[in-house]
Amino acid sequence: MRSRILAFAALLLATPTLAEVPLDPGQTATVRLSPQRDLVYPVAPPFTQPPANHGAILGVDIDEPGRYHVSLGAKGWIELIRDGKPVPSVGHGHGAAGSGVAKIVDFDLAVGHYTIALSGMAEGEAAITVSR
Repeated sequence: MRSRILAFAALLLATPTLAEVPLDPGQTATVRLSPQRDLVYPVAPPFTQPPANHGAILGVDIDEPGRYHVSLGAKGWIELIRDGKPVPSVGHGHGAAGSGVAKIVDFDLAVGHYTIALSGMAEGEAAITVSR
């Protein structure tokens, strides 16, 4: 019995968890990217290959409904997830040359908690902003 408990404890320690990094709307944060294989995404990310196989999982709480823009300072995929389902985007674009913004995706959001899943990125760090 003790060996089964130890084996189960080792499995829990070795299994990646969905650990969201909190993000405040209106603030820019720089997030360290992890290999996608080390992350547990609530919805599987699009297929990517090295070196574009890094990402991050973030959480954001929305207090006012409306259209929000998720800006990313590096190329990659941005998915918003609520209650285990992807939130459809309503637009996308790119920042102006020299702005440091590689991608902008727009979402119409209700009040509540959302998971932001970043994927398909090169290793390192990336800036992200959620704004109105």
